[in-house]
Amino acid sequence: MDSRFGKMKPWIAGSLPFLMICFFFNWIVPGVSEALRFGYYLLLYCLYLIALTFYNIPHMSLTMYLSPEQDDRDSATLYRLFCALSGSVLGNIIVSEFLASVDPGDGITDPCVDTNETVNTNSTRLARNPLEMAFIAANGTIAGFMLISGILLLIGTKERTDVHIGSNGSDKFWKGLKSVMSYRPFYIAIPAFITQLLTIQMMFSNTSLYLVYSLHIDFFYYGIIIFQASNVIHLPLWQMILSKIGKKKTVVLGIVVFIPVLASLFFLPEGNIITAFIFCYLIGLGTSCAQLLPWSFVPDVIDDYVVQTGKRNDAVFYSLFQSFNKTFNGIGLGLSTLVLGFTGYDTGACQQPDSVAMTMRVLVSVVPICLLLISLVFVWIFPITESRRIENSAILAKRRLLHNSSNGALNLKTEAKD
Repeated sequence: MDSRFGKMKPWIAGSLPFLMICFFFNWIVPGVSEALRFGYYLLLYCLYLIALTFYNIPHMSLTMYLSPEQDDRDSATLYRLFCALSGSVLGNIIVSEFLASVDPGDGITDPCVDTNETVNTNSTRLARNPLEMAFIAANGTIAGFMLISGILLLIGTKERTDVHIGSNGSDKFWKGLKSVMSYRPFYIAIPAFITQLLTIQMMFSNTSLYLVYSLHIDFFYYGIIIFQASNVIHLPLWQMILSKIGKKKTVVLGIVVFIPVLASLFFLPEGNIITAFIFCYLIGLGTSCAQLLPWSFVPDVIDDYVVQTGKRNDAVFYSLFQSFNKTFNGIGLGLSTLVLGFTGYDTGACQQPDSVAMTMRVLVSVVPICLLLISLVFVWIFPITESRRIENSAILAKRRLLHNSSNGALNLKTEAKD
């Protein structure tokens, strides 16, 4: 969509209100039957994911329209991920604070604590309980932050029109899709980096259960906050290493550092809260590299594609990377749930069988290590080396210079005729 506001911003501006509304109403419990509630949440969550896609793809593709320089794009990627992950940590803190404000005496009981209190199961939906109101208030606040961040994105960035110089424009969607899917660096990059992003998903979805059932840590949520905070604060560190030794070497270094940490998780003793929290910090260090590097490679793949084909299909690249990422994250989460189900895990139960503890150790150590080893193989054969990346940057800069020189000469001839 080309307009005077840019190519990506209209999509962001148009999807932002729907994204906020769908997000907020996902936390409203309607006073209807269970079957109707299921349909309500299914429809609303599908609409939320559609709005999120319409927001995310242009948001990520905007990186390519902020600057033609690769270093600027790497900095933009770092800043985008830093803000996104910081927002995730902030969201968790907001929800925790609102829930902590709920008075336990307001009819909210812990099902795993034996008390003489009874819960009125026949209460109507006319009055919401304090816990529901806390969730609504917390996520209403988060929706407000979504609005603020979206407005700042729209008014604080400017799409440059000269990024297309050096290319022959973009293909139609289906032609571009076919071209991108057959492009060798792309189909090598997909398994190389999807396995890393899948590793992150495994750690984020399973670490809390690992702390609770394998290590028997009561205050596990502090470990999750340490993990997420470490994941955020180490992004600049990996960006600095990236700028010093190159992207492929940084990926290899990150994997080599992360694998011993993951292997240690299998053998950590139960009940040692200090050791558990130290390893939560180290997990964040490893996932931080896996979070940053895949998205830093996307602009390089696009630049190489432009050099080789003369076409720019930025949105196709980002949409495919995001589609593969979401698909495999869903597969990973589904497989984790399936494996836990086979071992006897019962959601909401106060006690879990011993097999769950061993399963969690495998899911946060053995499985991620296997994924990272697969990633390491594909990173090793990834064809865009640091020298090729620099060469591509020089070729595109030369094309822009020739284009500007040609336009300048044409303008001088026009003026001379006049």
